[in-house]
Amino acid sequence: MSCKSLKFTSLDKVYQKGVDAYSKERWSECIVQFEESLHLYTLHKAVIVNCRLKCKSETPKTEIENIEDLKVFEYFINARQCLTQCQQKGFDDVHMYNNVTNTVIEYLQAKKPYSYLHMCYFQMNDLPKAASATYTYLVAHPDDVEMKKNVDYYVQQPEVDEKEVTDLERDDYQVLYKLGIQAYNQKKWDETVYNMEEALSHFLSWENSCRAECDRQPEQEWSPEFAITVSNNIASVLTCRQRCQEDVKPRYNSGVEILADILNYIQISYYHLDRIDNAAKAVATYLALFPNDEDMLENRIIYKSLIDEKKFVEIPDIIYYFKRDKNEKQLLDFFHKEDNSDLNANTV
Repeated sequence: MSCKSLKFTSLDKVYQKGVDAYSKERWSECIVQFEESLHLYTLHKAVIVNCRLKCKSETPKTEIENIEDLKVFEYFINARQCLTQCQQKGFDDVHMYNNVTNTVIEYLQAKKPYSYLHMCYFQMNDLPKAASATYTYLVAHPDDVEMKKNVDYYVQQPEVDEKEVTDLERDDYQVLYKLGIQAYNQKKWDETVYNMEEALSHFLSWENSCRAECDRQPEQEWSPEFAITVSNNIASVLTCRQRCQEDVKPRYNSGVEILADILNYIQISYYHLDRIDNAAKAVATYLALFPNDEDMLENRIIYKSLIDEKKFVEIPDIIYYFKRDKNEKQLLDFFHKEDNSDLNANTV
């Protein structure tokens, strides 16, 4: 008994079909192909990210001693085997080819399909979708003057409800955060706590996924010195991971700032709910991030008069985030400082 071979899909080919349909003004086909390419990219990213996170946490430990960095080498050799097996199974399960070109990946990361889709939707007289596609692209490219004009045009059309124009790739934490603020402004303390705690959890999860994407890096400057080549790659990965925090701009300068803001909303809401123990944890964690914040120091004094000092326990996940962020920034500062020193020495 023979089985029919499963058909595998190529993200590269689907994307190129979208470009071809656009160039030939086949608007309906353009929509189908670019929507499919976005769907496939979501699957592709999910397989890659899930495998990287899985292999990071499940890399087996052996009895190899840490002689001349052997433990480090062992980690990456084990991770390589884990990633290869995990990705092969993951792409087989979703019936996709893994060999996507860097160019197509870069286009999808830059949300290029939406620049095509808005015109295709427009030509098919679907202005609400055209408006959201344009806005989605504009979020990723806020300095694009033409796209800004397009958004302004769409929201003036009677078919388009400005409130329904959304970023089609916005993250869950952004939605939850806005809902939390709305609940806070209405003094709905239970809803505020729920939404803000969920926003906090989703933000940490989202950034871990964003950071995992950074393991795919373009080729770095090569050197015959092993340590130099490795450090160049490490600096590139760390720079990419730090760039994930740009998602919170322009309202916040860093992930630490948005976490602190969420903690502030939570501690106030806990106070109104008479859940002082929980409020104390939020205050203690906030002060670990910003120890000189006068308002929060005053809150700590108030809560200390109501509960035992031992209740001021920091939230582990946020403290881990803070320390990781701080140490990554220090490493990058040191790398660039040394890099600039070498450059200056060579130009003397």
